[in-house]
Amino acid sequence: MLPVPKIIRHPLSLSIPDVQLNLTQLVYGNGAPVVYIQAGIHANEYPAMACAAALRDRLAAFESEGRIAGTVRLVPVANPIGLGQFVQAHHQGRYDADTGVNFNRGYPSVYASLKSRVESELGGDVDRNETVIRGALTAIASELSAETLSQQHKHQLFAWALDADYLIDLHCDEQALMHLYASKRAYPQLRPLAHALGVRVAMLADDSGGASFDEAGPGLWSRLAADFPDLPIPVGCRGCTVECRGELDVSDAYANADAEGIVRYLGQIGVLRGTAEIDPFDVIEVDLEAVDLVPTSSAGLIEWSVALGDTVKAGDIVAQVTPLDPVERAPVPIVARNSGLVMTTITRRYVRAGQSVCKIAGSEPLTWRSGYLLGD
Repeated sequence: MLPVPKIIRHPLSLSIPDVQLNLTQLVYGNGAPVVYIQAGIHANEYPAMACAAALRDRLAAFESEGRIAGTVRLVPVANPIGLGQFVQAHHQGRYDADTGVNFNRGYPSVYASLKSRVESELGGDVDRNETVIRGALTAIASELSAETLSQQHKHQLFAWALDADYLIDLHCDEQALMHLYASKRAYPQLRPLAHALGVRVAMLADDSGGASFDEAGPGLWSRLAADFPDLPIPVGCRGCTVECRGELDVSDAYANADAEGIVRYLGQIGVLRGTAEIDPFDVIEVDLEAVDLVPTSSAGLIEWSVALGDTVKAGDIVAQVTPLDPVERAPVPIVARNSGLVMTTITRRYVRAGQSVCKIAGSEPLTWRSGYLLGD
């Protein structure tokens, strides 16, 4: 029988009376470095949670064999609120039904507090700077207070991850190739993870907007580095979002392959002992501004002219939309605005005017892609 990890349950006490929701964190090992991994903050992204379940089994085996050198904090189900949100048999796990806010947006903004706590203590010693910053982050995490269930949920996840050395947030898209979001500053240390997972596209931006989970904490280190350019500010937390293909890609084969990729990466960064080597993989690495979210100009039924993994040129027709108009039935083409790889497509066959229907990863930043770079 495999050993039971340390289990931390945090009650979401602001839920309705007599309905007790909990966040559960499984902790393996107690050394350094510390890796925080969560799955399912978008509660209808099932491949992410399947990967976390497979990873949990592997970590238990490593712990039983004494092969964990660092610490892994695993939250295999990060959103019990969204997991229960069904409307007429349809799972609505991306947005909080109460607030309408995306579960992966709007995490705490604590930079002003962090900067005021550390600016007089920072100096020329990078190790001391890291100690000072981590101490301030621990204090900030302990002081977070929430007035709503949504805030309580986000604050607790944020606090659990705030002092980690690495952060891996597991998601999926609608239909997609394996891809990853990361900051430019942290990506050199995350590149082996992209290879281990067979990531087709790594999209890089230091601030994509929206205060998503993978940027809210790790981005604090980047902001300090920008504000104190003459001081050695470490990378701190290397945060990323991994998109485990599409929402229908739930299988033991995928879950086990993705869990194995993460295990190999944990071995490379010194968290696990005795893992297999990471094989090189051809990852396309691009600025997030080079990835177009292709819109449709018309509502109607969509028919695809391309498939995932196809390479297109600017001006190519990627799909056409047939309006549901009783008189006008002429198809409306959807045209690629950049050249690159078709990396995601939507699953539904009815589209709204202005809706983004696919992502095309190009090589050059696009003039219309700035500021808020994420989808909905």
